[in-house]
Amino acid sequence: MAGDRIPVLVGCTASGKSAAAIAFALRNTGVEIVNGDSRQLYRGMDIGTAKPGTEERALVPHHLLDIADPDTLLSAGWYARTAKETLGEILARGGLPLIVGGSALYLMALTGMTDPLPSRNDDLRSALTGLETSSPGALYRILRSLDPDTAVAHTDLVRILRALEICLESGSRATDLRQGGNVSDSFVFVMLESEPAILRARIDERVDRMVKDGLLAEVEGLSAAGYGREPVLGHTIGYREILDHMDGLCSLEEAVTAIKTNTWRYARRQRNMFKRLPGLLRAGSPEAAAALLDGRGANGQGQ
Repeated sequence: MAGDRIPVLVGCTASGKSAAAIAFALRNTGVEIVNGDSRQLYRGMDIGTAKPGTEERALVPHHLLDIADPDTLLSAGWYARTAKETLGEILARGGLPLIVGGSALYLMALTGMTDPLPSRNDDLRSALTGLETSSPGALYRILRSLDPDTAVAHTDLVRILRALEICLESGSRATDLRQGGNVSDSFVFVMLESEPAILRARIDERVDRMVKDGLLAEVEGLSAAGYGREPVLGHTIGYREILDHMDGLCSLEEAVTAIKTNTWRYARRQRNMFKRLPGLLRAGSPEAAAALLDGRGANGQGQ
């Protein structure tokens, strides 16, 4: 590994990150994997998130898996704080943490690329949403009075709601708090990538395997346990489409096709986000990625 920086392995969904991570761990002493996928944080969401299985966890210690039930939304800010604590604990006992995941926003928050903003407040959001329902346009008018610069930049309700939440929770203007982050130099980023045609084929194969392994039964079980679309399942590819099928909005075949299409679109967004990571190294195979992570790779290249 280059210097003493903490390695971060990123890649689009279905790119083979788990295989690369295990390969790196098996040839380096004391490696412990820290999850960097926002949906693998949740209990019960195993098949649809391609969560590491018992065999992988037996080979290498894994952290930040199965942290919460899917009726609680864990924010990027929460992840950043918790992951930093986990990294500190691993380093304190002489281990080597390896962060693995594809949730760019969460990884950017961890590595200082985003500003430390207040966490989501569901009670406040509910109150603000109720106000907007009873008086359309009220939230924009309030934001315009509290933070006119942000109000000019954001016209959609989701962003207005978040800007108001920041203002009311922090007592400061969102404009003043959003300064572009303070990127830490404690991390080295390696991206595992594939040719688009190969990646799309891998995505299709993965989705078919998820369905074969029981994705429908997994979502049915979560629904039977009382978990609805909000705040997590309905915003997660694979679960959202199966819920549509369960609600009679589409056939299972249509749901599977939608999962493949939406996953491919998400993968392209992931790739664009990863390009923003500082000093990004690229690898075309799990073996090359593992070699780059410990400084022995010659097949990757900087951004």
